[in-house]
This record gives sequence, structure tokens and C-alpha cells, in this order.
Amino acid sequence: MTKITYNTDIFPFKSKLEQLFQTQELSEINENIEVFSREKDQSTKYHKMYYEWARTDEFIQLYDKFILEVIKPIYNEQIVYQAIPSFRVAYPNNIAVGEYHKDKFYRDINWAVDVDEDNFFLPFTDAFDTNTIWVESEEDKADFAPMNCNYGETIQWDGSNLMHGNKINETGKARVSVDFRVMKYSNYKPSNHGSINTKTPFALGGYYKTI
Repeated sequence: MTKITYNTDIFPFKSKLEQLFQTQELSEINENIEVFSREKDQSTKYHKMYYEWARTDEFIQLYDKFILEVIKPIYNEQIVYQAIPSFRVAYPNNIAVGEYHKDKFYRDINWAVDVDEDNFFLPFTDAFDTNTIWVESEEDKADFAPMNCNYGETIQWDGSNLMHGNKINETGKARVSVDFRVMKYSNYKPSNHGSINTKTPFALGGYYKTI
């Protein structure tokens, strides 16, 4: 697990989302809704607004610049990366993702075993204590601890193999974040298996693109 810092003046994700959501402070957003199940954890009004924005030139240019300047130098070769980052909201007294899991549970198992892929956790609010992801340190060790991360930081980690999930957020602050997956182009293998929410094939031109 590696923490990477970046310049929020160059990559102002937080202020862009505050403008989009019409709020002065992203960590204050909330909705009076029931605790998410896995089937409902992508269903808020903010998810809808984010995914519409994520298909605009403004977002694509900002995200692709972030990938090119912050993420790609880690690999020193051509990379394959998630085309649209997955959006998460952990409201106070709620959770961001409805179940503990390993990402490979949702993939073609042969693909998941053969392909070396990294996850990146990119919060747009400070992520801490019960409003962040809880993850084990080694596969099947079950020693869950919070993945604390401040705005202006991203964490590279192994979401495919490490069990992770959320606790009920008791911090009083919403956590707003995205996560995305990256691999070396030399490790890439296309898969027709679809993503859990949108059923987008795990292939270039679908779930992934390259740079």
C-alpha cells in the first residue's frame, strides 16, 4: 500500500464537485435514506450527477491529466486504466459500499488470477476512521484497519485480493471519493465479463482505456 500526494491546485477535484453539487463543503452533503445495500450503493442523486459529469470533456481532460502526470510515472511504461472512476459517498450514519468483498469476487476468476491490477483510492474529502475503507493487511488475515487518506493524497493498493469494506460512518462528516484500477499494458488481457453495476466489458474501449 503506497500513499502518493498531488497538487490540488492543478487537480481541483473537490472544488469542481462542490460547484456541481451546489455545496460550500463536500463533507457536509447528506440524504435521509436507509443504510445502503450492495444493490443500492450507487443510487443517490450525487451518483447520477457525478456520472453525467464524468462523461463531459471537462472531467475527462482533468482525469486523464491526473492519470498521465500522477499515476503513469509509477509504472514507467504504457498503462491501462479505468475509463470512468467509480464514485462513492459515505454519508454520516451510512456506508459507501454495501458489503465487504475482494474485487476479484466480481471478475472472471481466471482473469483475476492471471492479471496484476492495482486499485487507487482517491478521496475528495479527508477519509478517516469510520468514514473510510477498512482493509486487511494481507489476504485472508482479517485484521481490518482504516485506510486513512487526506484530500491531496491517493493510495495505491491491492483491492483485488484484500478483503475490504465500510463501517457505519460515525464521524459526522461525509466521505466523497472515487476509486479506479490500473495495470501495466504488458499485463493487460481483455475480458468479456461485465462490471457489476453497468455490465461494461472489462476491455479497452469499454471499462478500460490506455495511455
